[in-house]
Amino acid sequence: MAPISSSSRLFGAWLLLVLVAATVVVDAAAVREGARSRRGALLPSAAVRHERWMAKFGRAYTDAVEKARRRKVFAANARHVDAVNRAGNRTYTLGLNQFSDLTDDEFLERHLGYLQHQLRPQEINNTAAAAAGVSKKGAALKDGHKKKKGAALKDGQLRYMPGSVDWRAQGAVTEIKNQGSCGSCWAFAAVAATEGLVKITTGELISMSEQQVLDCTGGISSCSGGDISAALRYVAASGGLQPEAAYAYVGQQGACRGFGATPNSAASVGAPQWAGLYGDEGVLQQLVASQPIAVAVEATDPDFRHYRSGVYAGSPSCGQRLNHAVTVVGYGADGVGQEYWVVKNQWGPRWGEAGYMRIARRSGASCGIATYAYYPTMGSF
Repeated sequence: MAPISSSSRLFGAWLLLVLVAATVVVDAAAVREGARSRRGALLPSAAVRHERWMAKFGRAYTDAVEKARRRKVFAANARHVDAVNRAGNRTYTLGLNQFSDLTDDEFLERHLGYLQHQLRPQEINNTAAAAAGVSKKGAALKDGHKKKKGAALKDGQLRYMPGSVDWRAQGAVTEIKNQGSCGSCWAFAAVAATEGLVKITTGELISMSEQQVLDCTGGISSCSGGDISAALRYVAASGGLQPEAAYAYVGQQGACRGFGATPNSAASVGAPQWAGLYGDEGVLQQLVASQPIAVAVEATDPDFRHYRSGVYAGSPSCGQRLNHAVTVVGYGADGVGQEYWVVKNQWGPRWGEAGYMRIARRSGASCGIATYAYYPTMGSF
């Protein structure tokens, strides 16, 4: 056998080094592209994850250029979700969802919609009284079985305020709904609060029409945003919203079909109330112990829209820009004592905890949830 020349040995060593270097480069690229899970396992590349995500959520794009642009946005959102979960220093986890190929601006424009209402003259001096009394015109108290129309509160205190409340368990919350790409969160929150009160008062849970509220509230309220207070005034004036099955949601504003229609008297409610809480979560707790309450929060942070599970805690500044309406349907604490609000959202059942969210309570990280409260009553105007 002929001896191997020194030049051949050098070439072989050089080739081995090239192959090792190439492997390192490929591995580094894979880490940049796919990142690693919280447990350290290498995740699929952004391209593979995007394809899987498209299949899961039924997403299709107009052309290859749009798909490439959306994939880039998706990859950035996926990196954020992975980084937060990998850090493990939050009380909540994030996940990819139907919003994961949207930029921040696109999401804020299409999927929120809360507009702070303008005070009418008769409301100016009513905020403190409403907050202290929950409702001067018919808010009900829990008597161990069902609420009684017309019961009044004294000294701002409920006769009975449990340590935890979940109106879902009491059958006072309808299924999770989806506002789609219409800024109609204000209508959904007003309807959810109304559905809850009707169930608590009459014993009948009726899924009511958000589309009717969207079409008929008028004023500034539309798919570009709306006023919960105005929505509740319309709900009361309607004499009872139509069932959702009779006036289905289509995700865009149309001509009002509620005028002239026979009111659904089984869903009728009285004068609405609103309260300026100014951060007092104790007052909100009193309200929620009585019935589901529509509120406004700030949903600007990408963590909010990618929330998957756990108790969400916003940044210290979260709550300065209220832009999303939701419904508080309970409160409680988890196994380690972390207090939270149970929030019904309207982004479909695949978002968050089957459509719900838990937001930190009494922690200074509740994203403005105790700024304003809106709710129907069974009282007269």
